[in-house]
Amino acid sequence: MKNDISESPKIAKRDKNAHKGSFGSSLLVCGSFGMAGAAILSFRAALKSGVGKLIAAVEKNIYGICTVAVPEAIFIPLGICFKKPLLKQIKGADSILFGCGVGTQKRSLKKLNLIVKNANCPVVIDADGINLLAQSIDILKQAKTPIILTPHPLEMSRLCGKSVREINNDRLKTATDFAKEYGVYLVLKGSGTVVAAPDGKTYVNPTGNAGMATGGSGDVLSGIMAALLAYNTDIFTAVKTAVYVHGAAGDSAAERLSETSLTPSDIIEELPCVFKTLEG
Repeated sequence: MKNDISESPKIAKRDKNAHKGSFGSSLLVCGSFGMAGAAILSFRAALKSGVGKLIAAVEKNIYGICTVAVPEAIFIPLGICFKKPLLKQIKGADSILFGCGVGTQKRSLKKLNLIVKNANCPVVIDADGINLLAQSIDILKQAKTPIILTPHPLEMSRLCGKSVREINNDRLKTATDFAKEYGVYLVLKGSGTVVAAPDGKTYVNPTGNAGMATGGSGDVLSGIMAALLAYNTDIFTAVKTAVYVHGAAGDSAAERLSETSLTPSDIIEELPCVFKTLEG
């Protein structure tokens, strides 16, 4: 399939009779003590990307700061016995994001297993979720629903065993081969982010800039992606649109502020302008 990097995606205008249920429910399992910021960035990005209902499952030790920072979300505080409340939310979600700032302890690995084995909607795995997955890649074989992985080159190295240099020498082939082998959607981040589908379809993103190479930018992308997957039926379209939107918002922020001063929060602030441009 020919890859088209020039065509901008379109966001459908909302029906005047729509309600929050029309735009899906996203479950975001993110954050840990010391990493509340990663969770907050992903929550805010998802909300700015149009999700109907955001369910934020967070550890009790960051519950307070997260609820203040993101009052629009519905929070599920997770204690020692998290399986039952988390499983209930997994079953009712239209999309799930796991990994932003969760840490790599055994408790997080148990959450990842619970999600992959029980989800019946698209699941985005990012950041620490990918690092956990690299330790137990066979988890992917237990998935009964589409999985989207969003590694940067170093995380990709941990997943596939290649060096970062080898990966960057042929980013498209690396992403395509992995997506086909494991039956996942692979988003290989970096300049010209590559999206590869398990059926061989690919997309190379034309938006984005070096100012986005900063901690937290990936959390924003994952939040956007979780939102778009919640109310779009075509997974490949939702994933590549999220990548495009993320980069376009970064470009808009860099134009306004400079690449040097760009922060992930600036990307979120530019999302409304990007979506307004793409609505049609």
